[in-house]
Amino acid sequence: MKKEMNNKGFSLVELIIVIAIMVILVAVLAPQYLRYVEKSRVSTDTQTMVEFINACQVAAADPEAELDTSKTYEVKAKNDGTIEVSGDLQTVLTDKLGLMASTDFSGSNSTSKVQSTAYKTAAPTITLKFDSTAKLWKVITTGIDNSGALNS
Repeated sequence: MKKEMNNKGFSLVELIIVIAIMVILVAVLAPQYLRYVEKSRVSTDTQTMVEFINACQVAAADPEAELDTSKTYEVKAKNDGTIEVSGDLQTVLTDKLGLMASTDFSGSNSTSKVQSTAYKTAAPTITLKFDSTAKLWKVITTGIDNSGALNS
């Protein structure tokens, strides 16, 4: 009598080879994926900073903003990822000028955050300050340039 072999599954060696190939692929592709994700976050943070720079420039140029010339207004990206906007500037940007929504500034639920490690580390600042000699408002950026990109 002839004995029939049951060849319906995978052998242990075949499974180990497949798992080894998957581990090698993950080891090669994971760093590339993480770089891609960080690059995407930097791009998003740059756009967020551009929005704040543009909003500050509009507020500086608009007489309806009614900014107090004795005050300095700031937008700061903090290390924890939140963006802190001085209270008076929030009111000007949302209520008086309608440039941003109130949800952009609501603390931990804020839609405006920095996500990338680069922006959290750099902690850029946008300052809106009145220049009394030139009699105009100036938007000063620290840690970023006027395009919202990080300074090298």
